Amino acid sequence: MRFLLINPWIEDSAAFDYWLKPVGLLYVAAILRRYGHEVFLIDCLDRFDEEVKPFSSSCRKLEYGMGSFVCHEIDKPQIIKDIPRKFKRYGFPEEIFMDKLSTYSKQSIDAVLLTTTMTYWYKGTVDTVEHVRRIFPDTPVFLGGIYTNILPEHARSTFSPLNVKVLPGTGLSPVIELLKYFEQDYDSFDWFEELDPAYDLYKSDLQYAVLLSSIGCPYRCSYCMTPNMWSYKYRSVERIKNNVELIISKKSIKDVVFFDDAFLLHPQLQELLEMLSTFETRYHLPNGIHAKKVSPLVAKLLKKANFKTIRLGYETSDSSLQKKTGGKVSNADLVNAVGNLKNAGFSSTDIGAYIIGNLPQQNKDDIYNAINFCFDLEILPIVNEYTPIPGTKDHYDLLEQEIFSSDTDPFLLNNKYLPFWWRKGIDNVQMQEIKDYLHIERSKFVKRKAGDL
Repeated sequence: MRFLLINPWIEDSAAFDYWLKPVGLLYVAAILRRYGHEVFLIDCLDRFDEEVKPFSSSCRKLEYGMGSFVCHEIDKPQIIKDIPRKFKRYGFPEEIFMDKLSTYSKQSIDAVLLTTTMTYWYKGTVDTVEHVRRIFPDTPVFLGGIYTNILPEHARSTFSPLNVKVLPGTGLSPVIELLKYFEQDYDSFDWFEELDPAYDLYKSDLQYAVLLSSIGCPYRCSYCMTPNMWSYKYRSVERIKNNVELIISKKSIKDVVFFDDAFLLHPQLQELLEMLSTFETRYHLPNGIHAKKVSPLVAKLLKKANFKTIRLGYETSDSSLQKKTGGKVSNADLVNAVGNLKNAGFSSTDIGAYIIGNLPQQNKDDIYNAINFCFDLEILPIVNEYTPIPGTKDHYDLLEQEIFSSDTDPFLLNNKYLPFWWRKGIDNVQMQEIKDYLHIERSKFVKRKAGDL
């Protein structure tokens, strides 16, 4: 059979390519190939696509392959008409997407598969499917991804008018359901150990690749959905080595990004880092690694392997909130981790710490304190505004407190819009003041550190 896989547009008030790749969809492609099927890919967020380059001359380009998406303003959904934020479509211009769909319409496609990650990005997927239906009016269309795992009933009610079948689940399960629909053969195997994400489907000159050495996380933070979807599982060092070797040799990629939720918990971590050091490439850890696990030895091995971006999960400076949200990190853990990283040779601007802004029961002083604590340690504070993810402990607590209801549109839980209507949290004026303060102080910090070089 022939399957067309699509990574949809993002429709939001802000989006940026901080190493965004549809790794789950690429694994689905690899699994379908393993079962003997042919796959094709349209990634609407591929900034490196040759056809997109004429539209991207004004887009920001950052080091290590990051940058801004091509985008244009579109009509706001009615639900946010009173929120003073522009609404945009990020990714391929419409004409490019339609041309690609038309090209594949000549390939006798048996089914179209889409993914959606963030629960509040489903409107971009609806728009994408509506365009797909112009070219493939009768072809079976299926939707999977994180959104369908967290909100399967919402996904079904939203996409059934477009005759889309929803496939919740992780790993092999949604693919097996897909194959059952078409009465195709399948078997069970260790997909995560045996297969690599199918980056060869990209015809563009990719500048980075996102890989996984593990899935899941044994911690159960109150704001995180990962342990509810995945049991912790890791790949062998040998398979990771083969994956890195393949991606570097075939795609000439210089930046490899590990997006694990628990990279430092790999039971063969020392062997893994020693192996990674044998390649001439740059590595990045942008997903908030566990500060408790950054020992002097681990820090030295990260440096030896040529990791360039280290992001620590800090979240809050309030010790009571640290315990309440899961006890993953303390202020002392952050101090020790930063000390070990700096002693290993990492610079202040190599190291950043994530702070969650607008956690339940958090006040603005806690965010300022956390920002200043990072500056005192001479590392970069990074404030991520909070989104209450359906299915997490935080979300259930907020429902119990009647701060919002179970039928609140997940689109409104987007952290871009939450401060405008969430009266129990930090409002948009206070959040903007925090962001302005961080921007000014961070600019001073980076300039000062640049002068130290």
